[in-house]
Amino acid sequence: MSATLIDESHTSDEAGEPTKDSAARKLLRVLEAVSNPGETHRLSDLVKETGLSKTSVFRLLSELVDDGYVSRTAEGAYAPGRALRLLGLRLTASTEDSDRVRTRLQRLQQDVHSTIHFALRTGDWATYVEKIEDTAQPIRMASRVGAQIPLHSTAIGKAVLAYLPESEVRRYAVNTGLPRRTDNTITDVTRLLADGELVRNRGYSIDDEENEEHIRCMATPVFDTRHNLLGGIGITTIAPLVTQAKLESYAPLLLTAARDIMSLV
Repeated sequence: MSATLIDESHTSDEAGEPTKDSAARKLLRVLEAVSNPGETHRLSDLVKETGLSKTSVFRLLSELVDDGYVSRTAEGAYAPGRALRLLGLRLTASTEDSDRVRTRLQRLQQDVHSTIHFALRTGDWATYVEKIEDTAQPIRMASRVGAQIPLHSTAIGKAVLAYLPESEVRRYAVNTGLPRRTDNTITDVTRLLADGELVRNRGYSIDDEENEEHIRCMATPVFDTRHNLLGGIGITTIAPLVTQAKLESYAPLLLTAARDIMSLV
């Protein structure tokens, strides 16, 4: 996210001389205003609350929307985005709740004998926040907590896209260009929307070597207690060792784990 935005607003130093707000201070003022009570905020309201120029507020909001920290409704209003909610969850979640989530993921890992990932959507990406490695497998996964993954070529990402409005999926396709990761990657928005319908019908997504060769995954979305889409939980396997039919047999275990975790986040 760029921190080079400048506008004409000023504050005063101790000697009464005007000084320009720093980009970071402006950004914080916009985030604070968006986070104020109320479901959504109009641009004019945010300008009034921050004391910044309309041009600067709009530019900052555009940056924040692109990075997932602010969401924009079809009516043009603004609200906290998924990345900002994720930050809030990290700051406010108790250690006990975090431990419960990890314990539930560990139980799923023991049930399916595969690597488990939990990722949250952050803008046009998903970000791993938990990984339970399957230490019995001869091959270790290169994934790591904090790494970002694309949405259109990963099981977790496709589980997220399946529950977004069609307009948002199309916007994602335009923004990213749906880059090809392997020969199996979906690079056409029509196919991506059809895949989303399939995900909604069966409750889970499949990445059949679409993001990495020899890696096959299944995932399901995760919502919070207010039914906000947060991200997804995925099972990652080595394709030559686990057939798609075998992977899909884990679906009831995955769906149950996701429901359990929803009550914790």
